[in-house]
Amino acid sequence: MNFDSTSLWQHEKALQRLAGNHALLKRVVEMFINQIDEKYLSLITALSNKEREEVRFISHAIKGVSGDVGAELLRHKASSIEILSASDNWDEIEVQVNGLAEVIDATKSEMVAAHA
Repeated sequence: MNFDSTSLWQHEKALQRLAGNHALLKRVVEMFINQIDEKYLSLITALSNKEREEVRFISHAIKGVSGDVGAELLRHKASSIEILSASDNWDEIEVQVNGLAEVIDATKSEMVAAHA
């Protein structure tokens, strides 16, 4: 799936949030890249165990860290999962969680390319 790079990562917005500090942004992005896969695997585990509150908590955390680094599409997708977690629609939650992996990979690629 092709994504618009500006919807994946709003680099300038993230930089503004950090008062233009490029070195700090680079560290924040590196931390994000190093931690997002672990958060995603935790979400998969919670989903497979049908732990509604854990799905909500982890998707909320992903939404937060995504917003912090300007990963807007990822933030939006995680927010959708958080909202869905209030339902018993496990099939739709699974579809959304599976789609999240692709957005995570594309976002990380965009970030790595910008800092290469």
